[in-house]
Amino acid sequence: MKWIQEPGASKSHPASVLIVEAGEPIAPAWVEFWKRVLADGANLVPPSRFGLAIDIYARTFQADSTGEATANFRNSLNRDPDGIGKYVLRSEHFTLLQEKGEGDDAFGARRLVWFLEHYKLLKAALGEPQVWPLYQKLSGSQPLGIRLATINGWFDLHPGKKGFGALPCADQELLAGMKPAPADPMEELAAPILSQPPENALEALSAALIQYTPEHFRNIECTIQEGTEDGRRALLYRVECPQFPGDGTTVVSESVHRAATLLVQQLAPQPGTFPGLRIELNLRPDGVWQRSVKEG
Repeated sequence: MKWIQEPGASKSHPASVLIVEAGEPIAPAWVEFWKRVLADGANLVPPSRFGLAIDIYARTFQADSTGEATANFRNSLNRDPDGIGKYVLRSEHFTLLQEKGEGDDAFGARRLVWFLEHYKLLKAALGEPQVWPLYQKLSGSQPLGIRLATINGWFDLHPGKKGFGALPCADQELLAGMKPAPADPMEELAAPILSQPPENALEALSAALIQYTPEHFRNIECTIQEGTEDGRRALLYRVECPQFPGDGTTVVSESVHRAATLLVQQLAPQPGTFPGLRIELNLRPDGVWQRSVKEG
């Protein structure tokens, strides 16, 4: 394997590309990939490395170019930060050809399991002795959240924890409708995702907002809008308190994002159909939170 530089979106910061030669295993490549990404990310100021977004672009047809995985740091505004380029891992291992006569739904289900198999290797590589200390050092002042792209959105890697965060609802349904083969290597990985207890998404979102916001927020206003991130459906947030306008934020916790994602999937399953939502939570003198919800 070897590193090369390719032109990127920024002329001053080209893309760093790790080429995996034919016949080379992918697991050691993930280790080398993590080492470069984390070492370079440590040079960014904390607000510029608020998160890391990882996506895999599969080669699904013979005429397609070689498949690849990409990693992009995201700043506190969920945008590409200045001072660093994109990271690419390019390999024939990222090949999943759609079979002749295979329907889109069947291929989509197979592709979802394929995504998760690769993310399991990625997560294992992060825990390797030569990699994990780099992550710990980078996360010393501020934990680096890592989000993974899938067919219908994003889910959390959960560094240092067993398993992953919850998949987008549409992906959960896709997995739930599958009949795994005996000794399916994804059975253990998918089990905690599919066993998430059912809950009222709006109640869960309200509770998560109360827990996430500062204690002096007695009136919480949360606006959720639909947008796109790297061509995929994404949610945009604004959380604030009228009494403390300077303490507002556009960044939310994992529990807030998870509950909001579930709620939006219930209200508007199709991308581009969510009208937006404004949730107001007001703490009454008797200690009970009162909630109101409006569209837009």
